[in-house]
Amino acid sequence: MIMATLSLRMRDDLKAKAQDLASKQGVSLNSYINATLAATIAQTETLAMMGDRLSNVDREKLHARVLKFMSKTQTGTEPTPAEIERAVSGE
Repeated sequence: MIMATLSLRMRDDLKAKAQDLASKQGVSLNSYINATLAATIAQTETLAMMGDRLSNVDREKLHARVLKFMSKTQTGTEPTPAEIERAVSGE
């Protein structure tokens, strides 16, 4: 993978906040900025793709389908991380 070097100017307070968030996640500021930028780009691309896919969809029919699906969901407690891990591992 080719990596570019970028000189980035940002306000001191913004850098301090980003550094704090990176530190809390146990990553470098560089890694944090890269991950945040990648997530933002992925979100933008996903929204554009969904917009394209939904451009010719009857929104009322889609809304009705979503409501029908949601009416079949059941309330309950969220599984714990341990329960999710057991389900994923097949235990």
